[in-house]
Amino acid sequence: MAVTRHVAEFDIVELLDRVAAAPAGARGGVLELLDGRTAMIELTSLPAEMGIDRIVVAPLDRLRVVAPAHA
Repeated sequence: MAVTRHVAEFDIVELLDRVAAAPAGARGGVLELLDGRTAMIELTSLPAEMGIDRIVVAPLDRLRVVAPAHA
């Protein structure tokens, strides 16, 4: 699957694949676009008791925009 639209800072995105310990389907906000190919994301949909890092870096083509920051 490809990116459904241009990913921008502060968009809410969903992981299409596992990233580090975060499972596919995890959602969070884009904190920063790093190099035009990856984004730093703060995951907000996972329970804290999972004990995984809440900040992950994922390739843009493995993200789906759920809610754009600027509609």
